[in-house]
Amino acid sequence: MKTRHIVSLAAVIVIFALAALKFIPAAAPKPESDNAVVARHPRVPRLPVSPAQIGTETNDPASTNAFARLPLGADRPKLTAEQAEAYLRENHRDAASLLAAARASGDKKYLREAMEKFPNDPRVAFDAYFLSGPYDRTQPASEERRKWLDNFKQSDPDNALPNYLAARDDFKAGKTDLALQELQAASGKTLFQDYLLDSLQTTEEAYRAAGYSEADAKSIASWDLLLPHLAESKQLAQNLVDLANQYRQSGDNASAQEALQMGFTLGERLNGPGEFPMINTLVSIAIERNVLGAMDPNSPFLDTGLTVQQQLDALAQRRASLKAIAVQTEALLPMMSDADQVNFYDRLRMFGEPAALQWAAGKYKQQ
Repeated sequence: MKTRHIVSLAAVIVIFALAALKFIPAAAPKPESDNAVVARHPRVPRLPVSPAQIGTETNDPASTNAFARLPLGADRPKLTAEQAEAYLRENHRDAASLLAAARASGDKKYLREAMEKFPNDPRVAFDAYFLSGPYDRTQPASEERRKWLDNFKQSDPDNALPNYLAARDDFKAGKTDLALQELQAASGKTLFQDYLLDSLQTTEEAYRAAGYSEADAKSIASWDLLLPHLAESKQLAQNLVDLANQYRQSGDNASAQEALQMGFTLGERLNGPGEFPMINTLVSIAIERNVLGAMDPNSPFLDTGLTVQQQLDALAQRRASLKAIAVQTEALLPMMSDADQVNFYDRLRMFGEPAALQWAAGKYKQQ
């Protein structure tokens, strides 16, 4: 089979994040429309444009593997209105199915319906905050958008994420005291939930209901993931570094250290169990390096026995190892049978991206 330059989901995440998520933030970006609100995974060839083009599942990857079939640059397929409505009827138009229909069809009327019917569902509030209208990540939220953030906090009170988003919004508005209150509230909460696994599962179900194969439904659900909180989290960490520098210049070293600790804690929280998705880990590393870069490199790093510089070196080594995994796996998915693609995506969610990539490399490296 002729080799194509196609990358896996995880490899795309790593390569894109290494290029785009620099350790030192760039100048303030221009305002973005709601269609460009988040850092997406770059589009890569994944699926045909309709289930009819998929064919039957066999063990012949040359004829059935979507990564090998589709030319570069193809757009993500969308469900038709009829397919979306059929899926919604099967699922009684509950909050999860409406959000999945909005993602799979690209039609925001389903998000608006979810907002009207389920305003107190945290998944709805999360999507509404970022996706219900034009969004400028350099400006404070409008009164309407801030209301959805308040709904998010109230509907998932143990989740620290809405407090972090509120802190970022308060920093944008110049309300440092309120931002610090939100950060203190976040520090007392045990969860950091972005509902990614729920989003993947319901989107996969929507495509499967429309006639896509198991392998292709899993693939498309993981394609072009919306991760709107990552850019805001990275900027929030920068706000805390800037605040620490202000404290230090005024001679308040204790407050400076506390601000940096808040930033480091945020970075640690982004790095979820199993490093899934891997871009969370890369943003976490970027945040931690940025925070550590504001410290004396020769000072102790917490109670680890390492210096700050040694921890910086360890983070750089970890980042390099993730990049190496992605490079090794770059050509593997086009070789996989449909059954192995299903296994791959299941392993992503169960064990994390490094483990799934190592499994794929171990199985296909000799072929």
